Order: sequence, then structure tokens, then C-alpha cells
Amino acid sequence: MINDFEKIFNEWSEKIEQTLEEAESEKKDDKEAGPRQELDSWKQRMRKLTCVSEQLASKNCVQVLNVLRAAATGPSDGANRPKDKLHLATSKWTSIQLRVTEALNEAKDNVKYLQTLEKFIEPLYEGTPEAIKETLPALMNSIKMIHTIARYYNTNERMTGLFIKITNQMIANCKYNIINFRRIRLGQTPFGQLAGSNQASTKKAAVVDDTLLWDHEQYPADELIATLQNCLDLHEAYVK
Repeated sequence: MINDFEKIFNEWSEKIEQTLEEAESEKKDDKEAGPRQELDSWKQRMRKLTCVSEQLASKNCVQVLNVLRAAATGPSDGANRPKDKLHLATSKWTSIQLRVTEALNEAKDNVKYLQTLEKFIEPLYEGTPEAIKETLPALMNSIKMIHTIARYYNTNERMTGLFIKITNQMIANCKYNIINFRRIRLGQTPFGQLAGSNQASTKKAAVVDDTLLWDHEQYPADELIATLQNCLDLHEAYVK
């Protein structure tokens, strides 16, 4: 029985460590990702780690651990089985439990704070450059709060990564609205889809040929220039 328990115990350890490594590698998303993808990846990580944590606390798991701990510290059996391996395995298990707990706490904390941004990043996906400009102060205040009080997310790396994703989506939104401002106003089907929007079926927006902008019938100069100016105004407000 001890041999069987030791075998399955080591398999569990390997699978949990693999899950932790996979969860960390999933954070290395593509360079054009937006802020929604940041929140979604942390939610997915939280769900996965919650599942692992619940299994660690399950009756079967605890029973196997207790039996191996008893075998590692109790008197020798007739087979003179070495106890060093058992002791090493149970000690490693304690370390894994701590890693899972800490990783889960980080994921929960990050999801809690990133969710406060949801209503402020909505215009980045569904709004216009003018709408984004109006919500910028509230968005920046929420990010400032995260940087001030979040336990895990307030590092330079995390905050810089978040700003990169916000900037990516802001640029994507401006491109989309420059190409489609007149079609949206006239109720026509837009060219392509804005990445990450509720209507988009893929993560990335379709590339649209911007030479269309020289067609003065589809893009009257005065309307196009006004749209371009809105995007420039948004950029100026964002930098400020």
C-alpha cells in the first residue's frame, strides 16, 4: 500500500507543478493584447488554481498524505524500506501547497482589482475616441488606486504591461473608427471587426487597406479630418 501511495503521490506532485508552470506561461500573451485579455487570463488562472486547491484539500488527497507522513516518521517495517524518500516527498508536498496557496491568493487579488477597471475600459472596445477621452480621468484614477493598494499587481512590470494593453486597444479603436466612422454613422456594415469587442469573433481585428481614405466620396475631407483630430486629441489627453 505504501508503495502504491508513494507512486500516486509523486504523480500528483508532478501534475501540480506542471499546472503551476502552465498557468504562469499562459500569462505571456501576444504583444497586441488588450486589457480585457489581461483580466480574462487572470480569471482563467484563478479558476484553474481554485480547482487544484480544492483537490489538495479533498479527503483522498489528505488521507494519502497522512499515511505517507506516518510511514516516514513511524518505526521501520519488515521490508526495511528507506524513509528518506518518503520524508522528501512529503516535505516537497508542503512546499507545493504553499506555492498553490500563494499563486491562488495572487490571482484572486489581481482579479478583484482588475475588475474595477471593467466599466472604464468598455469604451476602448465599444466606444469612439471621444468617448474614450471622456472616461480617461476615471480610468486613470482606478489604475492609480490599484498601484497604491493592490498587494500583488502594483509592480512596475504589471503596471507597465497593463498600460501597454490599454494603449494597444486605444490604437486599435482609433484605426477602426477612422476607417468606419461614416459607415457606422450611416448604419452600414463596418469594415473588419474591432479586436476584443462583443461583435468580434476573433482576438485580432481584420487588416483593412487604408488607401480607402483617399476616396473623397466615401471619406469627405472635412469629416475625415475631424475624425483624425479626435484621435489626435485622445492621444494628447492620454499622454497628459
